[in-house]
Amino acid sequence: MPAELEGFVDERFRQALSGRNRIIYQVRDDTVFIHLVVDTRRDLPALLQRIVLRLM
Repeated sequence: MPAELEGFVDERFRQALSGRNRIIYQVRDDTVFIHLVVDTRRDLPALLQRIVLRLM
């Protein structure tokens, strides 16, 4: 579970690191949903905040 998502989403969210990429994904039943691929140098909390504000 990505530390930035703890307490906000269910525990099915996971992260994987590949080189400089951080992959945020969710597992539901037998399906994997990739929600975000972001450079590890980016400010993830700020990026998530911008995404949430766009959805409102």
